[in-house]
Amino acid sequence: MAKQAQKLLRVGAAAHELGLHPITVRRWIKAGRIQVVQVGREVRIPRSEIERIVGSIDGRLLVLYGRVSGRGQLDDLHTQLERLQTWAKAERKGTETLVLSDIGSGLKAGRKQLQRLLKLVCEDKVAEIAVTSEDRLTRFGQEFLATLFACFGVTLTVLEPGADKTPEQELTDDLLRLLASFSGRLYGMRSHKQKELLQCAQAVIMHCSPACGCGLTSSGGSAVDPPGNRWLP
Repeated sequence: MAKQAQKLLRVGAAAHELGLHPITVRRWIKAGRIQVVQVGREVRIPRSEIERIVGSIDGRLLVLYGRVSGRGQLDDLHTQLERLQTWAKAERKGTETLVLSDIGSGLKAGRKQLQRLLKLVCEDKVAEIAVTSEDRLTRFGQEFLATLFACFGVTLTVLEPGADKTPEQELTDDLLRLLASFSGRLYGMRSHKQKELLQCAQAVIMHCSPACGCGLTSSGGSAVDPPGNRWLP
């Protein structure tokens, strides 16, 4: 009688209560991490299992991740990590925290600590990842990471989300970052030729006329040259 009276949840409802993606819940069921009750051709998850699992989820890590492109930006890296740790102490008290950082291009997927982070995610050991800005994890392919994190119930927190950009402004930024990366490989990331090439490309894009039809104009907020070389990945 007790078992019949116990509330049973569908996978989708259980995933919602656990803050996980349904794919993650189904994977945990298959691996034997969640006990289920067979109801016809479907499975149901007892309320007691939800309560048991919540404790294990709460025990997962908060990962603070920072990245800069080169050793000349170590001060910036220290600033990132200090900002993340200050936030964690104020907003995530009592949460077990792991600090990871890389020195390398945001276009390079093989960064040592990024790979370590992704491995921890795939082992269901991470509850939340915090970065100062969206491009610290990667310059491109953020949608793939978002899907991966959702499947493992990982929350991505960005402390300083960028201002909303138009599709044209995002495309402009992407083009310049790609140019910075590939020209850096050809000439060296800090070479005079690379800087001249980037300045030339930026000048062409930023002063492009709307009448040309390419869509890469400076109207809307990207016309001001930032200090330093913003486009280095």
